[in-house]
Amino acid sequence: MNEDYIRLGRFQVGNRIVTGCVEGDEINILHEGDALAAVLAAGIPAGMARVPLRDAVMLPPVDPAARIFAVAINYQAHGVESAAKPPERPLIFYKAPSNFVAHGGVLNPNRDVTAQLDYEGEIAVIIGRPCKAAKPETALSFVSGICAFNDGSARDLVKLPAGNSFWPDWTAAKGLDGASALGPTIACGKGLVDALQRRTLTITTRLNGEVVQHGAMSDMIFSTEQIIATLSSYMTLLPGDVIATGTPAGVGAASNRFLKTGDALDIEVSGIDTLRVKVG
Repeated sequence: MNEDYIRLGRFQVGNRIVTGCVEGDEINILHEGDALAAVLAAGIPAGMARVPLRDAVMLPPVDPAARIFAVAINYQAHGVESAAKPPERPLIFYKAPSNFVAHGGVLNPNRDVTAQLDYEGEIAVIIGRPCKAAKPETALSFVSGICAFNDGSARDLVKLPAGNSFWPDWTAAKGLDGASALGPTIACGKGLVDALQRRTLTITTRLNGEVVQHGAMSDMIFSTEQIIATLSSYMTLLPGDVIATGTPAGVGAASNRFLKTGDALDIEVSGIDTLRVKVG
């Protein structure tokens, strides 16, 4: 896929936050303020000023008021490695904006609460207009863009003992401050939405340069359309909301290889810029 696309994001320039697009080595400022959801809802406006990219700090491309959702066990092989039977409908959990660092940032290993911080490379979609009870055949019309996504997961916190059984503790395992990442920007373009429909996008995770995960959307159990239709049957999705569509096999828990200080993690979605972070 060679189509050009818009790279929409949030940036700190001096002591202010702006919403803009990366264009070459510059940021085309679209709004003087933290207005990512509003820009997505209204459509990309003409720029109002330009600043060098080197003079800005990239922020996670997620509106502070947005909801972030992720889907558990959506690749068959990941279910096998996790000894988990795939659910009968998309199993969706919530993550907060505070969970995320930006491209080029440093993941917080949260060593005070976990010794097993894991990676999960994913393809995420971003909602561009209000969406309620969408039908699968029209669900992608509510999507404005995509980005790479790392669902940082504390494996030693996910199971909360309860007698001879356990409760899954998604909030503890998936909600750690600064342990996840998304970006670098929201990639917006018709070709990308078409690729979602054709399920031709791929996801690759590299740990210190080594490929540890690789999967294609064609391998997903539930399509992006099914996920949006299911989630929007529960609640109204709003501009800026993010939905991560699941991770393929190869997570660290399968090989007892958890993230450690100094690790370099790259999440690559075919056709768009690679998300790169390090572990603090």
